[in-house]
Amino acid sequence: MKNLACLAGYFALYVFLDWVSYIHPVLPLAITPWNPPPGLSLALLLLLGLRYWPALFFAALLAELLVRGLPAPFPYTVLSSLSLTLCYAGAVALLRGPLHFDAGFGTLRDLFVFLLVASGGAFLAALGYVSIYTYAGIAPQETYLANLLRFWVGDMIGIMVVTPLILAHAGKGFSLSKPGRETLAQGVSILLALWLIFGLEFTDEFKFFYLLFLPLIWIAMRHGIQGTTLALLVSQLGLIGAVLLGSHHTTAVVELQLLMLALAITGLFLGMAVTSRRMIEEKLQAQAAELNHALRLAAAGEMAAALAHELNQPLSALGSYARSCQLMLTMNPADLERINETMDKMGREVGRAGEEVRRLRDFFRDGTLRLESMDVKQLAGEGLEPLIRKIESKGIALHVRLQENLPAVQVDRVQIATVLRNLVYNAMEAFADTPERPCDIHVTATSSGNDWVKFCVEDNGPGVSGEMIDNLFSPFSTSKAQGMGLGLSISRALVEAHGGKLWAEAPVAGGARFCFTLPAGTALQEQHDPH
Repeated sequence: MKNLACLAGYFALYVFLDWVSYIHPVLPLAITPWNPPPGLSLALLLLLGLRYWPALFFAALLAELLVRGLPAPFPYTVLSSLSLTLCYAGAVALLRGPLHFDAGFGTLRDLFVFLLVASGGAFLAALGYVSIYTYAGIAPQETYLANLLRFWVGDMIGIMVVTPLILAHAGKGFSLSKPGRETLAQGVSILLALWLIFGLEFTDEFKFFYLLFLPLIWIAMRHGIQGTTLALLVSQLGLIGAVLLGSHHTTAVVELQLLMLALAITGLFLGMAVTSRRMIEEKLQAQAAELNHALRLAAAGEMAAALAHELNQPLSALGSYARSCQLMLTMNPADLERINETMDKMGREVGRAGEEVRRLRDFFRDGTLRLESMDVKQLAGEGLEPLIRKIESKGIALHVRLQENLPAVQVDRVQIATVLRNLVYNAMEAFADTPERPCDIHVTATSSGNDWVKFCVEDNGPGVSGEMIDNLFSPFSTSKAQGMGLGLSISRALVEAHGGKLWAEAPVAGGARFCFTLPAGTALQEQHDPH
């Protein structure tokens, strides 16, 4: 039932458009300067499918009999209607088939393909229609080329105005809301341009036709392909009205239609370019939103992994202190001094763990650094102090050499202490597979130029394997069975956030050597001071 209603509406609209556009017909073929029914037919077949091609044939035949009434035998009327049907149905088959035309005009390619195929289909339709009636003796042979041009122009201008209008608004609907001031101004500008072209006696419509381009460009830039198709319809109706009210020769009407065709093609391409740009912007915004969401998830995952990595050390220390307290309570409950001392250390580890959580959360959330001026010796002490007892228990010799008179560094003390502690902890774990050899860790701090302080952590362990050297600072890259592969990655991020660098070197005596630089307090102030 819905399809029958749609077909009935199509037949009625086809005949109505053929009747309302029946102005200045070129007899005896009754060729009109504007022929919108082919545009309606193309839109129907593109939206509903080729199975509706018989509707095009019967609608064309009905319009020929009711509106045009050519003095030709009925078989020629049927043949001309069938010729129009085959040409335009073939154009739709080409668009929907191998050319993969998007009926919603998704890209400029779709508009170009539509224009190319529609031009070819309209030309073949004109060729078949004019040839049939010329062969039947209805039209003289000497006017064959002129009739062919007029028929092609009339169909093309109807297609370029009607088909994009329907396709661009199909499924989107027409807005019935009250038009805004700009929309009203745009409509008035079209009417003003038409009045300047046709309303003043001293003007030449061919000379001033370019005035119609101005409001069309304005509308296309603001509303894209949808606004352009409406502007073209208004311009075409205004042009037809001017032709009806004026005393224009048929030749002048055809020339005006050629100008209108140029206006329609220009406007459609401009409107499609604006629409395509907006579609690209929307896709980029959607992709940016997806990327931002993915980055937030990645940052959350990285922060969770970083917290797990950094909390491993203080939690291990808390476990050791708790077991120590249990042993002391079992062996000597009266030794309250040592128990209190151990519990104080547990409290410090809890505080350190909480501070690391807060600082890492702030860093991964927005890159926050809580900078303060620190003496290098103080910084090294805070970074190494939690590990000294464990280093000694493993029989490792720790050598700390700090150059005299080093400038203070302006750093986030928790973050840089975490970096130093990670590097020393990695050096300590490197000796796990070599328990019998002498184990030494060297921590040095030296001046590197006038504005930098260089820290190095070196060990005489087995060193870094060849397959690991290129992925040392990549997340989750580790040679340790229980490692997470995040320590060096996090450390590099923290150092670079301070403006420094972290890298690996190959010591002459073997082992591993990691160095990082920090700007001195004055250098960092200059980096952050725009003056």
